[in-house]
Amino acid sequence: MRPRRLAKTAMDTGQPPNRKQFKAPTASKRRRKPPAGKRTKHKAPEEQEPVDPQLLASPRSKAVCPYTPSTDVEDYHLRSLINYYVTFVTAATLTNVGPRFEWYGLAVRDEAFFHALMSSTCAHYTYMTGVQFPYRWIFFRHRGEAIRMVNQRIVQGRHDEGTINAIIVFAQQDSFEDHPEESKRHMDGLVRLVQAAGSPSSPEFSEKTRRHLHFVDLAAAIIADSKPHFPPSLDMTNLVAYFGEPSPAASLHIRSFGSRLYNYTGSTLSDQAANVLWGLRNISELVEAFRNKRASLETPSASDIQFTDRVEVLERLVHSLWFVEDPATPQHILFRTFGYTCLIYIYTFLRDLPMGLNMNSMLARKVKFALEACAELNVLLATFPDLLLWEMFLCGRAAHPREKPFLAQQVTKLLLMRKLEDPKNIVAASDALLWPERGPKVPLVAVGSHHTRSEVIEIDSD
Repeated sequence: MRPRRLAKTAMDTGQPPNRKQFKAPTASKRRRKPPAGKRTKHKAPEEQEPVDPQLLASPRSKAVCPYTPSTDVEDYHLRSLINYYVTFVTAATLTNVGPRFEWYGLAVRDEAFFHALMSSTCAHYTYMTGVQFPYRWIFFRHRGEAIRMVNQRIVQGRHDEGTINAIIVFAQQDSFEDHPEESKRHMDGLVRLVQAAGSPSSPEFSEKTRRHLHFVDLAAAIIADSKPHFPPSLDMTNLVAYFGEPSPAASLHIRSFGSRLYNYTGSTLSDQAANVLWGLRNISELVEAFRNKRASLETPSASDIQFTDRVEVLERLVHSLWFVEDPATPQHILFRTFGYTCLIYIYTFLRDLPMGLNMNSMLARKVKFALEACAELNVLLATFPDLLLWEMFLCGRAAHPREKPFLAQQVTKLLLMRKLEDPKNIVAASDALLWPERGPKVPLVAVGSHHTRSEVIEIDSD
């Protein structure tokens, strides 16, 4: 994820960098007092780079990183960024593949991966808070350094773990931002490097890196509208190991959902969709336990089943619902729109990424276009109100403003059909696809961000 509204860095464009962008004053420099009676011209706010008073009062410990920051100001902001990554991104979200707390230790052993990770963390902060990370040059400096180092290693023919993980971060950023050409370029490079190492199961790669590779492979497949490059390393036939046994009530609901789909479409994908619903319910319950601090969702051993593995199995099942292998015989619209909406749910709730990602708005647009072109839309609304209402609420939250009116119209039709007016009943109805047994109460999953502004670690800009 890159911060929005930022121009390309000189590192990306090949142009010589603007020295002012990277120059920061040291703690020892002081401004001269202007002569009496002479007015001084102040710099624009974004050009000023004030030194934190605490830096002048007493020196702090240095940032733990694979290089030495050139100034106290850079060191101060780097420590703030590291603190945000460790205490919020790692500890409070499910974005990192498991074991989650091992990633920073891996990054500090490789400078290219470290710079890539810090640039991604800058963007994460911007998406979660809506505030640009102070200063903007920090993002560009880390990204530029990572690109420079990775390019040097590629020339040398290196395909070590740090290089692989740095390129994975680049591919993730471009996939999440819906940049298909850039994402494809990074994935093509990853495929060549992994092939040079042998395969994703090569002993050169740790379990964490393998999980990281499969994570970005699935995300890039969404943007490219293609199959993943790498085959799964997980046992896709043993769903109980990853989802857990469904409760009797859940089993009844899941079977009913699959039967309704089969009776309407006659497609064998109905069983696949039922398994997806099973995974959505059970994994969401694990997330609820994590939010309430009743479960850690992972074990210290990287060889054990991690939470990321459960989500990967679910996403691979979803892939066969939305991906059209033969354009002459596409899946029924019910499966495609269900698959697209499941991806929004997976990435915002199960992978804990911001709803505002361009990838999510692209998926919502696909749902909108598919329903607009459907001649039997009103029949679908009457036959599958729980499914369509769930899709419209999620897609409406993720969609671009120009797509929202159409989605809102479908929600209005569904609410009129069911004669729902009470806000609590409307919210419960929007979640009835996953939790029909919960009745008119606040659902487990609220549409939108799952971290309030107060939960996000604030980064000082002074």
